[in-house]
Amino acid sequence: MVMLMMVACALAATACLALAFLALRNRRMRSEIAQLAGNIEALSDRQWESREAEERTKSLLEAQGDLIVRRDGNGRVTYANDAFCNLSGCTLEALKGHAAALDVLTQGETTILADGTRAYDQEIASAAGPRWISWHEVSVRPDGGLHTETQSVGRDVTARVHAERALAEAREKSEAANQAKSRFLAMVSHEIRTPLNGILGMADLLRDTPLTPEQTSYIQAVRTSGDALLSLIEEILDFSKIEAGKLDLDHQPFDLMQLVEATVELLAPRAQGKQIEIASFIDSTLPQEFIGDASRLRQVLLNLAGNAVKFTEHGGVSVVAEPGETPDEVVFSVRDTGIGIAPDAEARIFEEFEQAEGGAARKFGGTGLGLTISRRIIERMEGRLTLTSAPGRGSTFTFAIKLPRVPDAAEVALPKLAGRRILIAAPTTIEAALVSRQLAAWGAKTSIVHRASEATRALNEKTWDTVIVDGAFGAENGRDRPRFQDLR
Repeated sequence: MVMLMMVACALAATACLALAFLALRNRRMRSEIAQLAGNIEALSDRQWESREAEERTKSLLEAQGDLIVRRDGNGRVTYANDAFCNLSGCTLEALKGHAAALDVLTQGETTILADGTRAYDQEIASAAGPRWISWHEVSVRPDGGLHTETQSVGRDVTARVHAERALAEAREKSEAANQAKSRFLAMVSHEIRTPLNGILGMADLLRDTPLTPEQTSYIQAVRTSGDALLSLIEEILDFSKIEAGKLDLDHQPFDLMQLVEATVELLAPRAQGKQIEIASFIDSTLPQEFIGDASRLRQVLLNLAGNAVKFTEHGGVSVVAEPGETPDEVVFSVRDTGIGIAPDAEARIFEEFEQAEGGAARKFGGTGLGLTISRRIIERMEGRLTLTSAPGRGSTFTFAIKLPRVPDAAEVALPKLAGRRILIAAPTTIEAALVSRQLAAWGAKTSIVHRASEATRALNEKTWDTVIVDGAFGAENGRDRPRFQDLR
């Protein structure tokens, strides 16, 4: 009996332990179920947020109006936005899983950008008419996996393409109009020049016949006006050639010193008529002969120096040729002591039909084409024309051009004046300074005086090997040294 009671007690104790374990396990499972429910709710919230973000992104992409399509490795569509569907005329369900292609009318060239993006343009046929689409294609991994897809983003650039075509057509029409204008100017100028030469020739013949002083003045007026008109026509002809792109340069040997000095001599009568100086300087280290277009170079120097004479009332003009930075480079400078040019007019005077002095009542005449033609010629020679000027202080036009030397040309023997003392007496400054510079290059020691009294004092104080006297002092004063005392 006792044994049975003990067994019953043991079974009861075991049952209690089992019930306690089951209760504990039940509580643990309820806790885990509550935790899992919370996790499920959190995942549901994140999934809802993800779907919301996806919808916002999709809405944003749709609002951009760009075409977006994604294809797998076999070219089958995996995604397309509404814009692409509208252009293709199919729904997304109809496009998915198929190698859908748009009706391409024109295929542009493909360009690979620095980041690997493929860019190209296509003309696409659509229900609204042909449209130009600019595509950018990149490789993407849609789910972060191993397989890649090609995503194409296209933007409608029809308006841009039409604008570019309209601009190109307008440019072609403008170029055609410019060419027609240039041909017209060249033809008309040539036709005018022919009878004008006849008028000038007849005026010269008439001037050689017996005429009264009044008739002579009339003939001279005709000749002066005819020369001015001929110069204008020559400028228009040159300008029309430049505009038509027919400015050809010659490449022949020429003597640089002879060219520069001849240019100065042509302008000397005009300078003397205004009682101003004009002189030239060619650096003795330059060779005598170069290869280039001598006539065009002379035209530029005549234009620049002629303008300098025209705009100079006191002082003078100098034309200088010096070596450049490279062996084949020659730098030319035309300086004057004229009216100068205001800073706001320095860039404008190189344009067509522009002058530094504007207005209908301007003092100096001209067409305003000379500097334009000179600049174009220099640019054709691979040079650049620059200006340094200030109102009332004169102007300096400078340009450097490539002039190859004549191979195997004979060297010019230069005077050797080392140690020679030379006195230069001249009332003017420009020519005397250039003469002194040339003599100094040959080794001489020079001194310049501008008054007769200074010359007399210099002759009495020092011994000179040579005395150079400007003709402006008078020929008799150069031969008779004491007469310097009578000059003022």
